Amino acid sequence: MASIINFLRNLKLLAIMVYSAILGRAYLRKFTPETLCYCRSMGYERLLDIYRPKASTQKALPTIVWFHGGAWKMGDRKAIERIAAEQLECGFALVSVSYSLSDVAQWPVQCHEAKAAIRFLRANADALGLNPDKLVAAGMSAGAHMACMLGVSSDHEQLNGQLGEYLEETTEVMGVLALYPPTDFLSVSRDFDGLIDYYAEDSPVTQLLGESITSAPEKSNLASPLRLFTGACPPSFFLHGEADPIVPVEQSVIMHKKLLAAGIDSDLMRIPGYTHGDHRFNRGVPAERINAYLKNRAIA
Repeated sequence: MASIINFLRNLKLLAIMVYSAILGRAYLRKFTPETLCYCRSMGYERLLDIYRPKASTQKALPTIVWFHGGAWKMGDRKAIERIAAEQLECGFALVSVSYSLSDVAQWPVQCHEAKAAIRFLRANADALGLNPDKLVAAGMSAGAHMACMLGVSSDHEQLNGQLGEYLEETTEVMGVLALYPPTDFLSVSRDFDGLIDYYAEDSPVTQLLGESITSAPEKSNLASPLRLFTGACPPSFFLHGEADPIVPVEQSVIMHKKLLAAGIDSDLMRIPGYTHGDHRFNRGVPAERINAYLKNRAIA
């Protein structure tokens, strides 16, 4: 009976996440992105898509740099939440970044690639029509983890990497928009009654790190935004459903509290009944709060 309940639970969650992804893809069909290679990594070209608002007259657009979710082991740069895509109507450019999945490379390669993408955008901002001083890192789930990493590690030598042609550029971003991010792997309770056992040998986190978080705590800390925070981070906004069965809501709570304690501009919206990948994040009050954050705090 328990296995049937878990199967139905997984099926419902999958349906919610697929529907949410469809909303974003459907919205973006009316836009044609410019696809560019931002670096070579692990023998592959790493690509990003640049979507621009159709009617904008701005020469230097504020830009959302989006990282897709998928537990670091699946997904692609076409998986964009609708609320991020809709910012094209608000005068933002949208850049969606591909990165190595965990079957190709382990951490910190993914972070090296994310930082190479930021350096590429900064170095070519004038030619691309982007404002390098108004880059907001954003994502959901694993992608939100990547966004948080960019927020706290702009000067971290081990995580900056040596990818791409523009190593002199900073990887600083002006804001972090994180939908249900994992922020500290070792703080996830072993009693967490979710769909993922973070401590298992086959967990997505183990696959990302190449080792379990208990056997490689230092590597786990190197992939945990909370542990890397040393006092610097741009204005951040966390959204998390209290019914999330994949990333416990406490992961956003502890990061938010740590930023606030250090005097960093941070906001948290935790929503009863919302689950992982819930399409309701794209409408109503959550969407209004995201719009306000982007307009009034991230690029103010």
